Amino acid sequence: MADLYSKDRPGPRAVFSISASLGWRCVRDGAITVWTKGYGKGADGDALAKQLARRAGAPSPAELKKLLSGLDGHFAIIAEGVGWAFAAVDWVRSVPVSFAQGPQGWVIDDQAEQLRARLGLESVNAEAARALAMAGYTIDTATLFAGIEQLGPGEFVLFRQGEAPKRQRYYCYRPWRADKPAYNANSASQALADTTLEIIDGMMKGIGDRVLAVPLSAGRDSRLIVSAARHLGYGNVRTFAYGPAGNHEAQASRAIAERLGYEWQFVPTDTAFMRRHYESQDWRAYLRFADSLQSVPFVQDLPQIQALKESGYIPGDAVIANGNSGDFISGNHIVPPMDSIPDGLSAAKRRERITRTLYKKHFALWTGLQTDANAPHIRNALWASVERAGGALAGSVDDYGLYEYAEFQDRQCKYVITGQRIYEFLGHEWRLPLWDKLYLDFFEKIPLEAKVGQHLYAKLLTGDNW
Repeated sequence: MADLYSKDRPGPRAVFSISASLGWRCVRDGAITVWTKGYGKGADGDALAKQLARRAGAPSPAELKKLLSGLDGHFAIIAEGVGWAFAAVDWVRSVPVSFAQGPQGWVIDDQAEQLRARLGLESVNAEAARALAMAGYTIDTATLFAGIEQLGPGEFVLFRQGEAPKRQRYYCYRPWRADKPAYNANSASQALADTTLEIIDGMMKGIGDRVLAVPLSAGRDSRLIVSAARHLGYGNVRTFAYGPAGNHEAQASRAIAERLGYEWQFVPTDTAFMRRHYESQDWRAYLRFADSLQSVPFVQDLPQIQALKESGYIPGDAVIANGNSGDFISGNHIVPPMDSIPDGLSAAKRRERITRTLYKKHFALWTGLQTDANAPHIRNALWASVERAGGALAGSVDDYGLYEYAEFQDRQCKYVITGQRIYEFLGHEWRLPLWDKLYLDFFEKIPLEAKVGQHLYAKLLTGDNW
């Protein structure tokens, strides 16, 4: 936790008490203190501390934007110098960071509920609560409690003495961009194969001789990770599956692992197994740790990985990588009517089409809440978030990209990606190869016809068939 503008020292200050057991690392270089979590080139504390120590005075927003844009990996950063501090998250907000104003000044924390409790914030944000109840996550920057702010994907906040905090984006995923290069299916397919292998090769080299543990399903994404690793000659991979005995996902998972020559384990998961888990202290502790106040916690494979750790199948220093979220970024979430380009619709009708599709697809956890009264609140908030990111109805081909962005910043970055909290809670490093910046840059430029039905992605998997 970091206290800014502390009463025992004038000016911005950060007094860090973030637990290293949760993956945070601290580096000091003279007057500079840097805390980092995650991994990546340039995103380590030593390099950042040295770079910040070489400059005089507080950095400007432009300088921070340049610094952060040059990093690569998945990370969160909190840093301070004399009279300033800043916090930043990567382009998919893989590690949430929250901040709020307390009695003595601003406070930064990587656990939003812990921050709320510390400052005694009790006023519920009704709009955020509505979205959370209907979709399982909030919209854009909103958190469940008023007064708590959280950085979104590709954002940083800068605190400087005598100034209000400055919150800015240094990166934005823009699948609506109109300057997409000319598309050629053959060259794009080769480029995707090369990019995928570059990402997996970099991941495996970064892991070194540690085990890569992969939850392997019957789907495309986890299979892509393990098959690319085998194609590149990496052998230190262990796979696992879970669920009811004999389920088709596990049978396919085992067949894939055997075909590739990788170890495979199955964790039988029945009602009694899950009941014991949900009654455990570990479950309660995880919920406290993973509560971001912006989405329900991701809970999918926590007890299964615990069981594999206890058996020794997943070593204590293993790195875990799942298939999130190749199906989204490659286009599988572009549903009708967003899978076609509208003809002759006014801007108002196009906006209605985009927000209505998002509303029907994602804000339906409780169908009783999909009322005429709730709909405009949700849809207006969705469009406001798109506009805050710079999205606009400049041309009809942009519509599906605006739709994609809204899901990216909320459902994907707030809910799906925060499954990494499971691995941190269990003491493991993690990797997100299919959320690599190279993949974001690649698929941001791919047109609709190559994304619908995962056309280009599926061609890679069947054509190369590693």
